[in-house]
Amino acid sequence: MTAYIRYVALDGGEGDDRGGGDDRARWGVIEDEVVADGVVEDGYVEELAAPPFEGEVRTGRGRPLDQVRLLAPTTPSKVIAVGLNYRSHLDNNPLGRREAPPAPGLFAKLPSSIVGPDAPIRIPPDAKIVHVEGEVVVVIGRRARNVSPGEADDFIFGVTAGNDVSERVWQRNDLQWLRAKGSDSFGPLGPRIATGADWSDLRLRTRLNGRVVQDARTRDLIFSIPEIVAYTSRYVTLLPGDVIYTGTPGKTAAISPRDRVEVEVEGVGVLANPVEAGL
Repeated sequence: MTAYIRYVALDGGEGDDRGGGDDRARWGVIEDEVVADGVVEDGYVEELAAPPFEGEVRTGRGRPLDQVRLLAPTTPSKVIAVGLNYRSHLDNNPLGRREAPPAPGLFAKLPSSIVGPDAPIRIPPDAKIVHVEGEVVVVIGRRARNVSPGEADDFIFGVTAGNDVSERVWQRNDLQWLRAKGSDSFGPLGPRIATGADWSDLRLRTRLNGRVVQDARTRDLIFSIPEIVAYTSRYVTLLPGDVIYTGTPGKTAAISPRDRVEVEVEGVGVLANPVEAGL
């Protein structure tokens, strides 16, 4: 399995916590990395000359993983998400029990909601109930428009971990979910993109302050990852680096400042983020 990251070198400036816009950000490839209980060990990063989606170009330069700070592993032009895609979530939906949808329930988050590993989830001052939703996230590798489920695998670059942070009062009361799902920092993503994974059966776990609050496998998805990509491509042209959050399982958990959230995806690692009060 090969993994890709975005990072800033610790000796090259701090950068920022957002998904993009940092002129010191670099792309890197990690091969034969050891992941034990979601912890990356002894990683070495080889720098890439450009994003890897349409073919990697290695520079020959590299450094140990502990000498870099990870950013979100892609800078998507669009962030798509799927609601109600695990049967276990239908009975545990915070907005009330729901029936299984006839097609993937798509909505959009904003690219500015994306933050990387260890970046804080900032709760807006007027937010009342904020939940975390651990998810497996698909990263698109090729321009996709009107592809079939049978073709979809050819357009998937890899998978990563994501957190669809959601403000429940706004989600229930607002006309649209822009505030509830798209606020700044409401889309943690990372720590790396894993290619070659069997995304039909990956384990997903979410921990809040060390306690497991969600545990499922992608074989339990109502709509499979290829079905989601195909359905989305009927209506939205997907570009390299775009992402799709594929849904959250079970019951979601409320968060408060000083909490710590971890989303672990098998083969990807752990996406960890502290929670802070926003200004």
